Amino acid sequence: MKKTILSVALATAVSSTLPVFADAAEQKTAPVSTTIQQTVLNKAAEGKASTNATNVNINFDVLGIANALINAANANTNREGFVKGLMESAFYAAGAKYNVMVFNLSQGYETRFNGVKTFATVKYGSITYGVWVFENGSFTNKGDGGYINWAFRGWFDRNGGFVNFRRP
Repeated sequence: MKKTILSVALATAVSSTLPVFADAAEQKTAPVSTTIQQTVLNKAAEGKASTNATNVNINFDVLGIANALINAANANTNREGFVKGLMESAFYAAGAKYNVMVFNLSQGYETRFNGVKTFATVKYGSITYGVWVFENGSFTNKGDGGYINWAFRGWFDRNGGFVNFRRP
């Protein structure tokens, strides 16, 4: 059985916090108003010989796309598919209206994003990826490329490891 451990801290302009659940059978209420911690079991992975745990931490989610990220994290067993799946899920869950960057946080990088709508960290084995959904800005990859380390979608110009994103 594949397990996803979800820690969510939601923040909005009015400082409200809403619960996010990936599996209705596992719903629990959090004892604090600013952080919700849930353990979510993905029943679709039952029957596999190995148990993989995926940690998803949604740090900021104005758009309410946490469930899409959790589902994408649980859907892929290969690393490239995992990264691409996170990117596509975040893009479409945000209504295809924002830029998305998924990046292996163990590598060097620099961000200059404006209008961040969602930021989350998602683990694939021992590798932690950052997922940003934002309006515009730039990103510099100072490490290795390839879909096992990064994927992005939106409106951009790229020159090697530098990507300049614009609003749609």
